[in-house]
Amino acid sequence: ATAVALWLVAEWTALLMLRYAVEGSWRFNIHGLDATVQSLLAHLIFYLGSIAAPFPVFRFPGYLGPSLYCASVTYQTIASPFMLLLAFCLDGGSRLPRTGLWAVLGGTTGLLLLGAALMGSYMVPEYRETFYKHKSLKALLQWAWTERKRCGLGEGTDASRADVLAYATWVWPPSDQVRAWLEEGWAKWEKEEPDWFTDKWKARLRHPGVPREALPPALKRTFDAGKVAKERFRRASSLGPGLPPLATEKGSKARVTPE
Repeated sequence: ATAVALWLVAEWTALLMLRYAVEGSWRFNIHGLDATVQSLLAHLIFYLGSIAAPFPVFRFPGYLGPSLYCASVTYQTIASPFMLLLAFCLDGGSRLPRTGLWAVLGGTTGLLLLGAALMGSYMVPEYRETFYKHKSLKALLQWAWTERKRCGLGEGTDASRADVLAYATWVWPPSDQVRAWLEEGWAKWEKEEPDWFTDKWKARLRHPGVPREALPPALKRTFDAGKVAKERFRRASSLGPGLPPLATEKGSKARVTPE
């Protein structure tokens, strides 16, 4: 049991380091789920999934990615006989049915190779490289930022860029690009109110993890003023009812309301 545990921990750690080397970060890529605990849990899911079955969704950049997905499938295929040999070495009493286990491993490995060959043969040719060619999530999102015209939030460049900002900030495009886009379009979006321009989407920009340099000055002032007003309301509410309205700087009375 100790040997198996050490093997699994070594694989888990190696996969974490490889993900860092491929993506530049080991953290998860979804906004709000990129904290330490959530990222480690996500990595555990990726690891367990990679040793249980090579789910094709894991090749998506930000999960394992194409190159690491291919390497993982290859490693698991090659490592399986050695793991079986280790099990036989630890089985001092020869209780394991060695012939039967070798037959099962050989048969399943053959099915794996046959399935991979058939999948590659019948797949649309331009999609084959998505199973092995390296592409980081940052590179994919940079393409979505500059070239993509359709996504789950709608059609057009603005919808595509809004979708990109749904990811964790460590995979965002450069801050100057984000700032220029927000500065150019914010007034227009407030007037036109596109479907993706919701309170939930705008709240992402208020997250403490968003780089300050990614926000236009006017938007930073608006967000900062909103934080101040929200804090004043929180303090006033904590003091209980029956208090007089707070005075403004000019001495006039103003009621404090939440943002």
